[in-house]
Amino acid sequence: MSKSLVNRFIQNVTTPVKHGVAWLCSCLPFSLAEIVWTVAVVGILGFVLRSLWVVGRSLTQRFRGRRTHPLRRLLRRGMALLSAGLFIYSGYTLTWGINYYGDTFSEMSGLEGRETTVSELYDLTCLFAEYCNDLSDGVLRDDDGIYMGDSETLFQRSSGLYEALYDEFPCLDLEEAQAKPMFYSRLMSWLGFTGFYFPFTGESLVNIDAPAALVPATILHELAHQRNVAQESECNFLAVVVGLSSDDAEFQYSAALMGYIHVGNALYSADRELWREVRATVNEQVLADLTYNNAYWAQFESPVSETAEAVYSSFASSYGQEDIMKSYGACVDLLAAYYLPTSD
Repeated sequence: MSKSLVNRFIQNVTTPVKHGVAWLCSCLPFSLAEIVWTVAVVGILGFVLRSLWVVGRSLTQRFRGRRTHPLRRLLRRGMALLSAGLFIYSGYTLTWGINYYGDTFSEMSGLEGRETTVSELYDLTCLFAEYCNDLSDGVLRDDDGIYMGDSETLFQRSSGLYEALYDEFPCLDLEEAQAKPMFYSRLMSWLGFTGFYFPFTGESLVNIDAPAALVPATILHELAHQRNVAQESECNFLAVVVGLSSDDAEFQYSAALMGYIHVGNALYSADRELWREVRATVNEQVLADLTYNNAYWAQFESPVSETAEAVYSSFASSYGQEDIMKSYGACVDLLAAYYLPTSD
């Protein structure tokens, strides 16, 4: 498949359509995507129950000497369900999956991630630990010292934050629709999702039941998807850079925390002693947010979340994306290229 042809199709066909639909959906105070999901789930359950009833009735008629064959009826209904599934999958491929075959953000922007030595990774982790410490006093906290945020205006305040990077990365200069909080946020936590971009409605949805400290950065992550950035690692990178480039204290801190988690995890894998050394410099407020975040997600570790992750990873692999829910290592390479000084 020609990448240039894919890029033209994305630019001239799918992007205008998605942005047009997103503009219409932005007028709604609720998530149309979640209504679509609800109707789809109820419809599938109703279809399955109806199919079981039809097969049961066919068996009864068969026993009474009539010629209705239950397996034939079941096969027809199964084929109808399969056809509907293939139609939806094709629509998803045209509206979003095709982005995996076009230019990545790195290719569009010219910013290439670079591998780091352990020493450089240590310096990068120290940098983000310092960011977190410096910014941790500028956000609201509860009696336990945990970030509580201002969720009432958070989504509105996210509008326009990407504009700070338009001169540096012109490829990001695209229309955006305000992200929306998920009604099914708790369910999304059980499935292991912090956010979701739904290309059929152009809506960026955010799990607001998740720990508040990372919600601002998650909003910026989902807004990156509206700009045809498909790679999760690149969306995380943009969430960090956009947040730290803003004048909003909550987005700054959340972005710093997201960056620290990614580079810190990488350092932990490379050298645990150096990781402990950096960890010892993190103040109590930041540690409270990190501890709360880990405890929150630990409660959802179950066969359900593992199955959801396996299903989504398998689905993503059909577009050539391996281990998409854990493929965040490239984010560190981009952060290193952006924040660490070069030897040139």
